Formats: sequence, structure tokens, C-alpha cells
Amino acid sequence: MSDTAVNNRTPGELFKSFISIRWAWSYTGVVIVFLMVAMVSRSPFQTLAASISFASFFVLVGLGQMLVITNGPGNIDLSIPYTIALAGSFAMKVMGGMDSGIFMGILAGIAAGSAVGAFNFILIRFALIPPMIATLASSFIVRTLAIVFFRGMLIKPPRGLETFVNIKILQVPILFLLVVLLSFAVHLLLSRTAYGRGIQAIGQNTKAAWLAGVKVNYRKLITYTLSGMFAGITGVLLAAFSGGATLGMGDEYLLNSIAVVVLGGTSIAGGDSNVQGIIGASVLLYLIVNLLNIIGFGASLRYIVTGVVIVGIILAAGHGKGRK
Repeated sequence: MSDTAVNNRTPGELFKSFISIRWAWSYTGVVIVFLMVAMVSRSPFQTLAASISFASFFVLVGLGQMLVITNGPGNIDLSIPYTIALAGSFAMKVMGGMDSGIFMGILAGIAAGSAVGAFNFILIRFALIPPMIATLASSFIVRTLAIVFFRGMLIKPPRGLETFVNIKILQVPILFLLVVLLSFAVHLLLSRTAYGRGIQAIGQNTKAAWLAGVKVNYRKLITYTLSGMFAGITGVLLAAFSGGATLGMGDEYLLNSIAVVVLGGTSIAGGDSNVQGIIGASVLLYLIVNLLNIIGFGASLRYIVTGVVIVGIILAAGHGKGRK
């Protein structure tokens, strides 16, 4: 379409074009909820900054979950919460509270998460277990390992890493900026590489992708390993951010990792991913939580209201429509 044609479009046409972009709904939600926060809070920008900080972890696990979901129906990683706990605890144990151990600890956390992801694929590929069941079974194994080796202890991070993850630049958390850069890298991975185009093709039609020469199993191995790696990174950073690693620190990231992916515009049927939407959806979810906390809603009501908002946005964005 020429520039002249774009400039001649009516406001109504521009609005229809905007609302047809599924991931844009999450950012629209951020603006609306922030305006509501501004009406009930004396420090709305502090609330936004806090939401962005915590949203960074939603983005990280969302990126891994998105890659898995892109592989097609039934591909969901249910091992993420316990992978976070295991990787975070393992990393903090290796660091031993010493700044000199930060590098090795980060590598240990990433390796632990990646190992869980690769193990998930082994169960799926060689034990012929459906992905959801395989990752659920894996989560019980991972949780048991975490309990046996770390026994529920609060393992504190080194002061240097704790300070780093809490740094802000002009009230914007540096952690969030790094996560945005990582998201851009994942976007390039999906749009500019053979791996990215391959998993998109697998999600659209696995048999057709295989007949076209796509190495289906190889790409799925990479995908599940990356999902575990992102969970591992989340575990390390979350432990440093929250003052220590605990066995339950990943509990809230199972359903939320799926919610930010779908809310961000990725098709739950696979083959259609949207990295940019995950960032907006992650900020939106935490803004909603903070808004409801300010209003004084209890935990049960917060879950209900958040669920209703998610469903509403998904329906408005057209996610409920079947694929052609």
C-alpha cells in the first residue's frame, strides 16, 4: 500500500486496522489500567515502576512458554514453576553468598534449567508421552530433587547480584531493559532464522513441515531446552531480586506464563507467535494485581477479576476464533 493510500485512510479505518493487531490489545489494557491506578493512587508512576520490575520475570518465562506453544496444539511446558525453584536454589548454592561465585552460579542455574528442558523432550520423543503429561511428570521429579538437595532452605544471593537486579535508570528497572533486549533477540530468532521459521511451520502443520524437510524433532529439542533455559534464568534473577531462593518461588509462574503468551497475541493453536505482545501482557497483569491491591480486594477476588479481564481481552482481540 502506498504512503498516499495510508494517509487517506479515515479514522475509522485506522481504528479497525489497530484493533486487528492482536498484541496491541495488551498495550491498550496497560494504558487503561494505568489511568485507573492514577485515579486511586497517590504515586501511580511508582506503582508502574514496581509492576514493570515484577513483569520482567513474566516476560522471561513467557518467552520460553511461547516457543513451546508455537510448536502446535498440546505443547505446553508445565514444569516451569519447579524448574525456576531448582535452578534458583542450585545457582544460589553454587554462589554461596559470595560475589566471586556469581558467574559460575548463573551458569549453574542456566545449565539446570536447560537440562530439565532437554529431559522434557526426551520424555516426549522417546517415551512417547504427550507434552503436557511429560512436563507435568517432569515437574514432580524436579520438585523432589529440589526438596532432597535444598530442603526448603532460604538460600540468600550475593550482595553484588542483589544490588544489580534492583538498579533503576530514570525509575526504569535495568532488569526490565535487559529483558526487552532479550525479547528483541528472540523476535529476530523467530523471524530471521531457519529455527524460527521451522517451529512456525511445525505449529501450522507438523506433517507438512516434515515433508518439506524441516527437522521436527531437532527443533523441538531446541525449543524445550530453551524453555528450560529461560525458566532457569528466571530462577536465578528472581532469587536475587527477592532476597533468596525458596522451593515455592515459582508457583505463580505456571498459569501466568500461559496467560501472558495468549494475552500477548500468540495463538494457542500454534504456528503464530508474538514476542512484542508478551511485554505488554506481562506489565498489564501486574498492573491489574497492583490496582486490585490498592482498592483492597482479597486474593480470591483478585484472581476472579484478573481472569475476567484476560478472557475479555482475548475475546475482544479475536483469539477465540477458529483458525482458517
